[in-house]
Amino acid sequence: MYAGKGPVVEEWADRRFFRPAGWRIATTLAPTRISPDAVTLASLVLGVIAGHLFWYANPWINAAGVVLFIWSDVLDSADGQLARLRGTSTRMGRILDGLADSARFLSLYAHLGARLYVSGWGWGGVVLALAALFSHTYQAAAADFIRQAYLYFAVGKGSELDVGSEPAARQGSFWERVAGWLYGDYVRRQAWLFPRTTALARFLAGRDVPPSISRAWANRQRWVVAGCAWIAQNIRFLLLALTVVPGSPAVYCWIVVGPLNAVLVFLILAHEREPKLCIAAY
Repeated sequence: MYAGKGPVVEEWADRRFFRPAGWRIATTLAPTRISPDAVTLASLVLGVIAGHLFWYANPWINAAGVVLFIWSDVLDSADGQLARLRGTSTRMGRILDGLADSARFLSLYAHLGARLYVSGWGWGGVVLALAALFSHTYQAAAADFIRQAYLYFAVGKGSELDVGSEPAARQGSFWERVAGWLYGDYVRRQAWLFPRTTALARFLAGRDVPPSISRAWANRQRWVVAGCAWIAQNIRFLLLALTVVPGSPAVYCWIVVGPLNAVLVFLILAHEREPKLCIAAY
């Protein structure tokens, strides 16, 4: 038993490993004073260290980086489940969780870029790593949006879809304001990728999703949600193991920039067709 979001929006590895492992950690920590934000911080630290390990041209050290990334992701699952278990989920918690994800992979691509630079690629390797980082951010944002939109329109619960109805945090500490601004930029990026879905969500804000739209979304978007597995987080661990660990960091970056971006464009087009069909039927 674990606090999952449902089989449609969760990948096989999430259901079989990441969520159950995260649930064990969450239930162990529930009686303690350790906060979900502290778990998020631990996930961040592990992930940043994991990214650093890919600087070394050593397959064993790189393999250790993959393992640390996986356990960082387990903690990333545990923090949200701990918050839901305690009933303390907050928008700021989601912001911090997103920032931790960004920092973990920023560490990865920064070290891959540095490794390519010193291995003979020069500034071309740095540009390739930056292009992979830029591509990764949009791929992750798109996968998250498509899944949250499915929960919102088709399931009717469990969604954390944010279409910018609330302004970024302008009060609180300096770091809270910075985090709120960065999260606002993340939401704006999703709105730019999915303008039709964003417009439909804003139109229905505060109202129940009509059954006709809910049924249509559930029937026609399941395969699009499943396709998110190709651009979401878990596949990165597999790709790192298959490319960087054997000694080919450039191959990993090219896969992110090329084939995964092609999948991204395809999924956006397939997803953005749905609001038009739903509005026409509605």
